[in-house]
Amino acid sequence: MIENFKLKVFRVVADNLNYRRAADELHITQPAVTAQIRSLEESLGIALFDRVGRETSLTLAGATLLQYVRQIEAVTNDAIAALAPFGGLDGVEVSIGASHTIAVYILPILLPHLLLEWPKLRIHVTSGSTNEVLQALTLHQIGIALIEAPAHRPDLKVEAFGEDELTLIVKPDHHWAKKPFISAAELVQEPILLREVGSGMRHFVEEYIEQNGILRQQLQTFLDINSTEGIISAVEAGLGIGFVPSLALEKALKLGTVKAIQLDNGPIRRELSIVLHNGPDPKGPVGTLLELVREYGADKRYFSPKIREYKESTRVVVAGDPNSTEHKYVAS
Repeated sequence: MIENFKLKVFRVVADNLNYRRAADELHITQPAVTAQIRSLEESLGIALFDRVGRETSLTLAGATLLQYVRQIEAVTNDAIAALAPFGGLDGVEVSIGASHTIAVYILPILLPHLLLEWPKLRIHVTSGSTNEVLQALTLHQIGIALIEAPAHRPDLKVEAFGEDELTLIVKPDHHWAKKPFISAAELVQEPILLREVGSGMRHFVEEYIEQNGILRQQLQTFLDINSTEGIISAVEAGLGIGFVPSLALEKALKLGTVKAIQLDNGPIRRELSIVLHNGPDPKGPVGTLLELVREYGADKRYFSPKIREYKESTRVVVAGDPNSTEHKYVAS
């Protein structure tokens, strides 16, 4: 791996703002971390961290350096990827940011194919809201963003790759279960389960009902859940009706634990997009992933047959919000 170890130590400490956690991540001792940071600060002639008691924070100079270190790491990974065809190089890494639905239901389909092309690749996936993912891209914390909400960002390159529907679901014995359509006006008659206030998914549902003459305040939203899987489980338990992405429904529909109902003047569609920094398309693993996402958007069925063949050998670290489950697959 071609890298400046002092800069890597600095970046890991800056990410954690904790020397002990940084030492654990780097597999070195805490005194070694301290020595590396001290040496870097002495060579630059400036303090990079403020340390008050047990609290550690970046100085303005440290925050400035961190932005450049992330760019250096991205360029280093591109260089390693470019040299990979010549053999003998390990340690290629790629960082991906994705909205929750894409991270959970689309990336696990695509990543095995990425690893077939780059078998020594180390992948970091961070899930979050659209705003969180775009912020990570802006700060060069990730190399590509995959989002579920509109992004009006002239400083970034946004490309739609598909659509997802938000589907109304009810318990199979619900009195709507046999109705062909439900109107926006009828939605106010039942307790409704939605994602938390401010989420993109909730925004799309509220926009649909208001376009059909109903105020969002009329909805009986007694329970907000910041998890798609939580909404499905709550509907299965009979707590109300709910809206979830169609991508998340395959298992529940097969088991018959929920029933999908069509909407009058529907469906509610949202665009799925790739977001990159302006400029030419990236090369290396990010470029390969970009091609896979585009192909997925063109024909989702193309990817389904080989998933199980490769799932056990993938190596992916997925980190999301504290309420999400962290998924880890370890490659041989």
